[in-house]
Amino acid sequence: MPMPRDMRKQNPVNDTALLEDALRAYLNRRCRRAYAHDLRNGLQGIFGGVDALTRAARALKPMAVPLEQVIQFVQQAISNHERGLERVLESMAPEQQVAAEICLRELLTELARFLTNDAARNNVRVRMDFSDDIKVTALVSKVRLITLGLLAESIDAMTSGGELRIAGRTVDSRVQFEITDSRPQPRAKSFITEAIQHVVKELSGHIESNPTASGGNQVRVELPVA
Repeated sequence: MPMPRDMRKQNPVNDTALLEDALRAYLNRRCRRAYAHDLRNGLQGIFGGVDALTRAARALKPMAVPLEQVIQFVQQAISNHERGLERVLESMAPEQQVAAEICLRELLTELARFLTNDAARNNVRVRMDFSDDIKVTALVSKVRLITLGLLAESIDAMTSGGELRIAGRTVDSRVQFEITDSRPQPRAKSFITEAIQHVVKELSGHIESNPTASGGNQVRVELPVA
């Protein structure tokens, strides 16, 4: 049953938690294909290693690649797949965390790679432009929620193709990162934008969205430096 409006006003912390949970649930559904692709990539390495072991067991003469090397490859593929599973689980249902130093350049690059197939499906080109690592100290799950939400929203707004530019820099005691896209329509207010605003505010950050001179949109997020 929906929470009465007067109760929501008296419980802003609960409001933010509900919005954050709802945003995470939405992104889990939205990124289902991307998660599945990540998991399949891990399995392909394991399948390749098992196939090599099978051929080695049936071979009547020594293989060109030593058996020990094939075994190491299989072990590495299994370890990579386990790490991939951990990333997926942590994204879908993060455990309680403490604040840690985060390299936003690495995180945004990783998420752009994660959404590569989604971008390709919409014929969206992605460009990166970072002047430094832009590090912050915060909860990884919350920062990831913000960045993944913004990237997915931009890609989904360019169904007929376009360009997505991700940039970042450190300015004084704040880090800034920008996500600029060439969407054909103005950025509309939605549950997603509202939820992201709440999470950014919870991290003592600031977010603003403005149309670009060419008709697209730019979102700028500022967070305290690490």
